[in-house]
Amino acid sequence: MQALVYTQAQELQLQQRPRPELVAGEVLLKIDAVGICGSDLHAWHGHDPRRKPGLVLGH
Repeated sequence: MQALVYTQAQELQLQQRPRPELVAGEVLLKIDAVGICGSDLHAWHGHDPRRKPGLVLGH
């Protein structure tokens, strides 16, 4: 599946990631649209030390 990955400040890459393994009680959703929130922008600008490179942004 495709994921937008934060690779470093002001850099994102669209990457292929493995489909998650589901366990009982979980579901996999097909996403048609996403949004960008303020915390994603803080990561983009490199202003959030909690968000390390390799992170898939969005929620």
